[in-house]
Amino acid sequence: MTAPEEIIKKKERIIDQLITIANLVSDGILVTKADSTIIMINQKHALLDMFTMEEIIGRKLTTIVEDGFYTFLSPVDVYRMAEILEERKTLNFEAIVKSGRRLLVSANPIFNEDGKVYRIVYTSRDITALERMRRELEKEANLRMFYEQQLKHEAGKDFIFSSQEMKDVLDIVVKVSKVDSNVFLSGESGVGKGVIARKIHELGPRKNQPFVQLNCAAIPESLFEAELFGYEEGAFTGAKKQGKPGLLELAGDGTIFLDEIADLPGSLQAKLLQVLQEGEFRRVGGVTPVHLKARVITATNKNLEELVRQNRFREDLYYRLCVVPIHIPPLKQRPGDILVLADHFLQKFNEKYGVHKRLEDGVKKWMCCYDWPGNVRELQNIIERLAIVSETDLITVRDIPESYRSKVQGFENGMNYRTPSLKEVNEAAERRLLESVIRSNKSSRQAARELGISQATLLRKARKYGISFSAQDD
Repeated sequence: MTAPEEIIKKKERIIDQLITIANLVSDGILVTKADSTIIMINQKHALLDMFTMEEIIGRKLTTIVEDGFYTFLSPVDVYRMAEILEERKTLNFEAIVKSGRRLLVSANPIFNEDGKVYRIVYTSRDITALERMRRELEKEANLRMFYEQQLKHEAGKDFIFSSQEMKDVLDIVVKVSKVDSNVFLSGESGVGKGVIARKIHELGPRKNQPFVQLNCAAIPESLFEAELFGYEEGAFTGAKKQGKPGLLELAGDGTIFLDEIADLPGSLQAKLLQVLQEGEFRRVGGVTPVHLKARVITATNKNLEELVRQNRFREDLYYRLCVVPIHIPPLKQRPGDILVLADHFLQKFNEKYGVHKRLEDGVKKWMCCYDWPGNVRELQNIIERLAIVSETDLITVRDIPESYRSKVQGFENGMNYRTPSLKEVNEAAERRLLESVIRSNKSSRQAARELGISQATLLRKARKYGISFSAQDD
């Protein structure tokens, strides 16, 4: 074999190898001359759905377009392709062929020594399946949005509010109810942390399983471990003969709600952390592990972060519990909810006691001016009291206990109250907000940042209302 023949054979082998490689590529590959004459095509190209390899090689791509092989071709001039590609490195466009396949096509030029387009390489990716998947995902997203709206509607039926603050809380409640992450509820006493915990349980897949609640501050330390983990026969003096399952075990596949978690003794904090880490526990006096299947929700009205800084609460346990934190703002920070809740509670007690009480406008004004340190629980209690003690169906200011009336300027005399001015109402609301934010921040700088005002403005307003800062203030 002569040297030229050997070179030709070598080139043929290289070409065969390149064709083999091209046929292994999942994308379609088509190569044309500058005049659109097809000189090479791989086996994955969409043209082979309707033509044989022999029918394609030598034909011009423009004639295939004219014959209607492409039912859709995004705005691109195949007749001027070489001219267009001289001005850019690549050209992307979309095409749909007769078989229904949707293609994303890229045209790349190969230039000769004179800088003219010599060959054009078309690579086409079948995005039919991707488009189908995209449509399915859009459908699922729309369904998810619909179901979420329905879920919010169901959640809001007995979740009484009108403020944006509680709308934001409800949004988080709906989202977190779908997953099993640990939830930490914070807020002042009486804001409804227990209601929120039960709502998370009722909206989730565990709704038909037990909801078990334990107040960590109400059980003596000596009994707490047995109450939470249970105990075996003979574990301690006075233990039941057959033993007793703890609340973690009784919760089963449901939810365990540990209220006032900040009051959990230090020794038990370590044991609870171990349970959450290992996913199992043992009864007091027992050796057989019990798998933790329940979801854990915790709550407190104390500043748990501050307790962590003071080494009164384990930092590792705090982060284990506080996967999804939800803060419920006090009633004085969402005055828009006061009258809505009052009407709800009054209707509830009207039905309970068979009466038809209603609130005088003066009572409503007093409610909007009162601080509500006991939050929603206090509001519910005073409404029940007014529904019982008022002598007529119309509840008036004089029916409000004097100890409550005296705390709001203008309502000290129940017989001759005066309507507070708008300035007085605004100042009362401003003072309540300042007190709450200053109390929850360790410095005036942080409090001012949270309120969106300067530190100087905050200090001036604090002096106006006689509000003092802690010793930690900067």
